[in-house]
Amino acid sequence: MSAERDAMMVVRAELCERLAAMRSFAAKASLPDLAESMAKFRSLAATYGMTPVVRLSEALERAMAQDHAERASRCPTALYLERLQDAIGCEGGGDQAGQAMIASVSVRLVA
Repeated sequence: MSAERDAMMVVRAELCERLAAMRSFAAKASLPDLAESMAKFRSLAATYGMTPVVRLSEALERAMAQDHAERASRCPTALYLERLQDAIGCEGGGDQAGQAMIASVSVRLVA
């Protein structure tokens, strides 16, 4: 069990590094470039069964795609990226935890 826990710590560290990189270039990157980075990030999380990270990443990807289709820039990328940091540290939780994190982004948008 210790080896599995250690492996997940390595995956979480990798996701944190990728998230930090996305945060630094999110404001100046094109939407397609950011979407490509997010897809790779989501894929890594999915490989290791990190459902909350996957669900939140999918929600961000949908919001970015909608903005791109509408030629708008309403997607609160920073809010999603902030919540992704929390999701990386989430132990288990499955779809329910992922949905709760998506809801927390929605609540912050309304507030």
